Amino acid sequence: MSLSSGPNPLLLLRQYTIQNTKPDLLDQNDALTTSLQDTATIRFGDDRFARDTPTTFLRSNSDSDYYTLSALLHFLDHRDEGFYEYMKMANTMGLQAISFGDRTAVVDYLTGKSPENAVPGSAASGSLDAESAAAGSKHAGSDIAASAASDPKRPRVRAAPGSVSGAADGSVPAGTAANDIARDIMRRERVLVTPSTALSSSKSFAHVVDLAKALFPSKHGGAAAADSLAKGADGKSNAGGAGSAAAAPGAGAAVARRAAHRKRRNPIIVVPAATTAMLNMYNIKALLLDHQFVESRAVMETAGPKPRELTVEHAMLSTGQTVKFRVVDSVQDFADADWDCLVCVFTQGAAWQFKNWLWKTPEEVFQNCLGFYPKYQDERLKDSTSSWNISPLNIERSKRHMDRAAIVGLWNNVEQYMARNKPDLLH
Repeated sequence: MSLSSGPNPLLLLRQYTIQNTKPDLLDQNDALTTSLQDTATIRFGDDRFARDTPTTFLRSNSDSDYYTLSALLHFLDHRDEGFYEYMKMANTMGLQAISFGDRTAVVDYLTGKSPENAVPGSAASGSLDAESAAAGSKHAGSDIAASAASDPKRPRVRAAPGSVSGAADGSVPAGTAANDIARDIMRRERVLVTPSTALSSSKSFAHVVDLAKALFPSKHGGAAAADSLAKGADGKSNAGGAGSAAAAPGAGAAVARRAAHRKRRNPIIVVPAATTAMLNMYNIKALLLDHQFVESRAVMETAGPKPRELTVEHAMLSTGQTVKFRVVDSVQDFADADWDCLVCVFTQGAAWQFKNWLWKTPEEVFQNCLGFYPKYQDERLKDSTSSWNISPLNIERSKRHMDRAAIVGLWNNVEQYMARNKPDLLH
């Protein structure tokens, strides 16, 4: 059977996605395969298309770069993963990648949230012949290659080792993942630090007073010690002052140890780093503190940069004691004591979330901490999580008054887990 150029592959993919059905992937011998990398053709019923057939979905900020069928399929399978991990996988496989700015539009269109004729960049009729799109993509690639050849100083994006899409000289054609990464980075570059912002800070140093009181209990003794430390620092102290100056490093070390100890002993909650996750650093505080679920996308539109760490205070239901929880989305800087303080992990069911963790598999992770899978009430857990020993956190799609009951139940589970497995974190 010859490859079809009449039917629109984008519309077929949209219909299959809405119906929660996947097309058949066929290798070069027309045998079924599960690997997109080994796929030669993609079959929708009686219609077949080459794996990298351009669709009618135009990349934003481009006049001729259409997303391929393989790029959309790969993105659908990995849309819940972090952008960096997704781009790295696409680059390794030699596939075109969906840009960060187009992710929401692609998901909304393919899942039916946006109208069928609302294809960014498509013709007025809502369709574009696949052969025309392929010719446009080929022409764009030729222009880039000719431009690079005529200008030897033009920077090239090199293909990753083992990439199947690199040219003979190692450069990467337009539309491949490495080129997409470079273009996205340049388009989204912003000045984050200026002389003005570097001199400003929103951090509070009120805790320094408590540390000083702990070190110098007596008001007069504290003042005298502070005066001695100051004299020792500028080199004007007498013999007694020299002794105080010598004690200054020890006092500083004690302050650091106290601060580190206080930080270490706070129980820790980890959320997914992906901005597409149902719960992340943007909306977790509203959920845990205000007992209200807010979609992270709505918070991202009004909030500033993603916080690196949050503090959530919770009054334990059983004792009334207030406990401070640290909330993070990365364990990169974890020390041994931090792993001991890990109490609860929210997951979207992606095993890559636990890469570089102390425990090597999700099963081992959830043998050492409490696990929750946040999802809408009408959704089901991923089959891949059946052995993970995690509990669903069911959120209603529209009944916000039901949020409180769900979160009270969550906190109750956390308290019981801490009392049973990590009682030292309650003191």
